[in-house]
Amino acid sequence: MVITRMSEPVPGAQAMMPGIRSDNELVSEQIPDHLDFVGPGWHPLLLRLHEQLLAVSPTYSVQQVKEKYGTLRVQLYTGLLRHLNMGNTDWPDPDQSARYKAEDDAARELVHVAEQESAGICESCGNPGTPRERAWIKTLCDDCAGYR
Repeated sequence: MVITRMSEPVPGAQAMMPGIRSDNELVSEQIPDHLDFVGPGWHPLLLRLHEQLLAVSPTYSVQQVKEKYGTLRVQLYTGLLRHLNMGNTDWPDPDQSARYKAEDDAARELVHVAEQESAGICESCGNPGTPRERAWIKTLCDDCAGYR
């Protein structure tokens, strides 16, 4: 999904699309702005990912942070997507395209590692955990899962 400037205000746009302020201006939100979308046990993992992303893509922005099937999911705008998302209609020159690709690849790898790591961290408390199947899959430690 690409977020663009809207011509008319949409009621509830902030809730639907966190990258848009109530005045319809694009906002560059990063991981610390999205910690409340997952449990506190994953916050240190997300903050470490944020620091790592700043090293490879200082102006990255978050599309979504969530839990799905017991693991972390992080969707970002980096490189070329960020370029296009910022309203640019021109394609970057070949040198810039290569830099965007390197940025995208590095960010994608960092996110992949963090998502995989989340499968072993209790989303509630941060202790070692395992995915637990209940009404939905949640990665929890024995204590948070209620096993004692």
